[in-house]
Amino acid sequence: MSESSKSLVQNESDGEAYHDMASAAVDLKDIFVRRGVVSATRSVRDIDTNSRRQFLYNIPVSSQGNDPPPFIAPPIELPKKIKARIPSPSGSKIAILVEESIPSSESKRLVFEIWTNDGHRLANRIVLPSEKHGPVCTDFAWFGGISWSPDESTLVYTAEVNKPKTTSFFTTPPSKTDESTVIGGQYTLGVGKSEDWGEKYGSTALLALFCLNVETGKIGVIENAPGSSMTKDTSSTEGGYVLGQPIFSPCGKSVVYTGWDAGAGGEMPRRLGAIYCFQRPCKIYSSPVSELLGQLENPNANDQEILSKSDTPFDCITPNDRLARSPRFSKPAGGSSKLAYLCNTKGFDTHGGCMALHASEWNMLEGLVIDESKKVVVDVVQLPGERGDDTKVAGINFPGLFLNQLPYDCFSPDGTFILLSTQWGCVTKVVSISLNDGIVSPINFDLLSNEELPYDCFSPDGTFILLSTQWGCVTKVVSISLNDGIVSPINFDLLSNEGFNENASQQFVCFSEDGGAIVTQSEANRPTILGHLQPSFLELGQNVASSQVLADMPPISSTSFSSLKPDSCFKPGTGYSYRIISKPPIHGILLLPENLGNEKPPLIVVPHGGPHSCTSTMFVPSYGFLCKHGRYAILHVNYRGSSGFGQAALESLAGCAGSLDVQDVVAATRIVTESGIVDPDRVGICGGSHGGFLAGHCIGQYPDIFKVAATRNPVMNIASMVTATDIPDWCYVEALGIGHYNFSDFRTPTKEELDIMWDKSPIAYLKNATAPTLVGLGMKDRRVPPSQGIEYYHALRAKKVATKLLVYDDCDHAIDGVASEADFWINTKRWFDQNLTP
Repeated sequence: MSESSKSLVQNESDGEAYHDMASAAVDLKDIFVRRGVVSATRSVRDIDTNSRRQFLYNIPVSSQGNDPPPFIAPPIELPKKIKARIPSPSGSKIAILVEESIPSSESKRLVFEIWTNDGHRLANRIVLPSEKHGPVCTDFAWFGGISWSPDESTLVYTAEVNKPKTTSFFTTPPSKTDESTVIGGQYTLGVGKSEDWGEKYGSTALLALFCLNVETGKIGVIENAPGSSMTKDTSSTEGGYVLGQPIFSPCGKSVVYTGWDAGAGGEMPRRLGAIYCFQRPCKIYSSPVSELLGQLENPNANDQEILSKSDTPFDCITPNDRLARSPRFSKPAGGSSKLAYLCNTKGFDTHGGCMALHASEWNMLEGLVIDESKKVVVDVVQLPGERGDDTKVAGINFPGLFLNQLPYDCFSPDGTFILLSTQWGCVTKVVSISLNDGIVSPINFDLLSNEELPYDCFSPDGTFILLSTQWGCVTKVVSISLNDGIVSPINFDLLSNEGFNENASQQFVCFSEDGGAIVTQSEANRPTILGHLQPSFLELGQNVASSQVLADMPPISSTSFSSLKPDSCFKPGTGYSYRIISKPPIHGILLLPENLGNEKPPLIVVPHGGPHSCTSTMFVPSYGFLCKHGRYAILHVNYRGSSGFGQAALESLAGCAGSLDVQDVVAATRIVTESGIVDPDRVGICGGSHGGFLAGHCIGQYPDIFKVAATRNPVMNIASMVTATDIPDWCYVEALGIGHYNFSDFRTPTKEELDIMWDKSPIAYLKNATAPTLVGLGMKDRRVPPSQGIEYYHALRAKKVATKLLVYDDCDHAIDGVASEADFWINTKRWFDQNLTP
């Protein structure tokens, strides 16, 4: 076969394999329950159009755990113009935010559609006036929020504050301009050009809160809020606050929300990058809105006069806490309700950290917090096990709460527990938290415990089949003789690990109407499945909660390049296996191709980015592609500094980047290479952002171990990055240590600090680097400037080291454009194929 023919065959093989894994991914969002039906939106890659398609599933919930899986109607594709779907508390109404083109114009407008009669009747279409505000923020993972009032008459939402009007010096004579217009301000930062929040938030400067009456269509801004135009100069977007995550109080008299310091609070003289930066100063506020809501009820109200100035001033609920966000209310009972939120009173300098859970009582009559009721339910945990709790998950005591937001519906029906998902070592775990005593209890279940025959069910000699079956009130493992059909129970006791999958990553979504819970479950070799926990799951004494699968969603093809062949496409749970490696302080997840026999596969080591994040046992199609199709062993390393192992372990990395994390990556690699499972002479490393930083360090400091590298937007020279990134604080904290960045007083680095930053960088070890290195860059990256990777690429090329540069003009830090993502991972697989040959 000619070389060109071989290339065509490889292209088809790699393309089909990546297609299989990408199509199998189940990325769910906007999950809610109403009238006994779970609605969930699945995001699907479409490589042909370089976009994502959105499919809506409606899945009935069965109240009986032993019922067969419910019939699921085919999903409905949602039009791209739908930006958000928000059901009302009763489920009888749905607010749909639509972006549509204005007739006879190239511009677009936003419209709230209000559907009533259980979502069957379009009752109102309300055009949001552009003179009122800018785009509605639908980033529900952080700033954004849309919430219904308890009586379902009003929506509160977050939207961009309009920039000041500007005009050229030469447009019209100054005397004829509007008094509010800033002449010559088009190119001034904070006027015509917004000071934004960095990576992914290039169009976000200031956000305000607005109330919309869904019947009259009247809109009013919540003026009695920090940073409002009552107290702020409206000729600039500098200073002020960003207001987000709004919810109505159960009494309907107040809106409670999170406010981030955007310059007015004294801790943000320069706006820093927001995404993945969970230490940005924020507090929780409450604004009374009764007068405003009354004005909005009047269909004849003058739009220019609708203000909440007549309401009483706002209240800061968390004045002494540096970090407080994600407010959530319980259902009212006995004249009061409970308010819960995430908090870290001291705060932290690192981009991630352990959060506490705080709660207080809410006075329904007065519409405010009862100050003396405030309490810490679960405090920050420095070291796993320090609470005296012997409960372990994946071999680790409770490490504290590591999550970014509370679930919207997190209170148990009786208001005594909070359900949430938290990073617990290498897994994401659902836990219940008692509001009475703060006890944290993992909710143990396995949505796959009653699935079809195990993939590997035959005994080695082929004479028996082993499986699990319902045997009276218990699920029992039995052996079945293929000769005479004799069924024999296999009796054993695994104590605390009995009956559930300890290594699966599971997430709580919301409560179902029967008092059960909607959950998801994923593993490194299994895409996400949707399930239901029976209403008894919170009862004391239960070791394992009864559960059922609601939807195990099949693949949706992501390209016309190849078809999904039933006999050869990826089947969940097959093709490769995984295991957790835990030898403190070393933690990781090892993926291995199936049917190895005596084969020792090459190893690709994958340190995560951040560095204060964590790789969990969730399905990631790109690594499944490398492991199953490329037959590479994949080692994800959760080095010291990762989230989910306690605050002390996380903060131990600050000031030690390039040494402590490198030591852990090397130690984890040696654990695997010395085990005899993989070929120790064929080890490569792959990482993005801080993971690319570690890849650069490893090929420079340990060239005898790491023979090949693939990097994605890597940090290679902190000294040249610090003045060009949206997160200069990262450069100071990770290179110099905690306390070395003054968040309240911006300054440039000193010569001595730049020297240390250079010493902590991979570029300092360039002279030792000989490994062939692939560099992938998103040219719109504001987190790690593309100049970082370009500098390293040219330095390697000058040394005659094999290197290749991938340039994605329209991508930012994540390189998550569908076509670019696919191109990068197929290039990565081929780079390792080319350079890790026996």
